[in-house]
Amino acid sequence: MIRDNRFYIAVKAVIFHKEKFLVIKRSNMARGDHYYWEFPGGRLEFGESVLDTLNRELREEVSISADIIRPLSIWNFMKNKNTEIVGITYLCKTDVDKVKLSFEHEKYAWITKEDLSKYNIHPSVLSDISTWDWENIVGEV
Repeated sequence: MIRDNRFYIAVKAVIFHKEKFLVIKRSNMARGDHYYWEFPGGRLEFGESVLDTLNRELREEVSISADIIRPLSIWNFMKNKNTEIVGITYLCKTDVDKVKLSFEHEKYAWITKEDLSKYNIHPSVLSDISTWDWENIVGEV
């Protein structure tokens, strides 16, 4: 029996402006069962490089260009029993704080690490975030 297993590669951006970073929330139209705040990003398209994907997703979702500093973490999760998503989260910075959201998102916020508890962020993302060296990250941006 051939199983219909598949995986996708995704990229996310932790974009800093000054000492705050950007989180976004999906709109009711695009949400489905996705009601968490998240970092901007999305899936690679066939033939697209990781950095091209990240830049495209930032333009599409938040209309921001950012300097990509370095990868912060590599992660994976099972979307369902036959679909795995493998992702890379990048540390980025920008000089602009004006965000223009796509139709897929309804809210955004520039927050600090201390603000995380005020936002409904997926537990697996919070677990990943808890391993980051925040002092070093803030020093880099």
